[in-house]
Amino acid sequence: MSRKSAPPGGFTLVELLVVIAIIGVLIAMLLPAVQQAREAARRSSCLNNLRQIALATTEFEGRMNRLPGLYDRYPDQRLDDSLGELDQEPYGTWAVLLLPDLERHQIYDHYVEGRPANAFIATYLCPSDDFKPRTGASNSYVANAGRSGPASQQRVANGPFLNRIASPRAAMLDGHWRDGREYTLVYSESNEARDYDQIEWTAFTSDGLVDQEFLDDAQDLAWSPVFYWRSGPEDVDYINGPPAPCTEDLSRCVAPALVGSEDRALRRAAMEVNPWVTMMNRRARPSGNHPGGVNMAFCSGRSLFLRENIDYNVFRALMTPNDRQSDSPYPDIIVEDQPYL
Repeated sequence: MSRKSAPPGGFTLVELLVVIAIIGVLIAMLLPAVQQAREAARRSSCLNNLRQIALATTEFEGRMNRLPGLYDRYPDQRLDDSLGELDQEPYGTWAVLLLPDLERHQIYDHYVEGRPANAFIATYLCPSDDFKPRTGASNSYVANAGRSGPASQQRVANGPFLNRIASPRAAMLDGHWRDGREYTLVYSESNEARDYDQIEWTAFTSDGLVDQEFLDDAQDLAWSPVFYWRSGPEDVDYINGPPAPCTEDLSRCVAPALVGSEDRALRRAAMEVNPWVTMMNRRARPSGNHPGGVNMAFCSGRSLFLRENIDYNVFRALMTPNDRQSDSPYPDIIVEDQPYL
């Protein structure tokens, strides 16, 4: 009796297509999970950066008996006599002032000698901030400067970071934390944060000098690296909310060079034509690429993920070190433990 030969091994075309389809479905199901896991890791790293910055701030406070200024003159400045006056920068941001407490003394020394280092510091860049280069003074974080407005109106009850270029004697001291360090926000991430060593303030003229007469002007604004609270409700900037548009007529946007003009009248007129600086100031708000909220840090060193739909009145209360003495329209809010997460 003859034996029939077995059919050759292998897949038919239909079977192969079915297998490919199943693999495609599995990849489609797994890819979002992988992306979520990666984003969770980036968010955790970003949160750790804020915690390190907040802890460095407590170290600075221990050394100097005050918080660093939002903008400040370097306390141990050593300008290089071989450089021209206009080639040296006597002022620094809070981020540069914290460099020694982040164990970056060598970079800090360049600044106090009037020679900006423009060095990349990974702690100052959120891994989720995809649009910023991993070079130079890239930055993702901003400091709480209290209520938005001219530097002449700043108060310690409104926010912990003060413009010490405008008011050299202004300082956030130990006794000012009436609401507690554990309940006062000091840092947030922001997509619109400029370089950590870049002072964005309209009172500077193009030659780097401060226009003292500009300090009482309604257009005296700082927009980076800083965020504010506002009285609102018409001008409130919500977490991850849309920035104010410049204008539909882009030709009316004021150029940054015009903002720094030495001619005060020209500067003021330019900003009245179109609120370019106001637009930039409105961008000084907490924002990030994490779905649902942003990473923020308290002065105690505690860091957390703050949801973007938090009640703005509670958020404002978290920003004020002494809410009852602040300019808040609702100064009697009692912040409970963790109701804002």
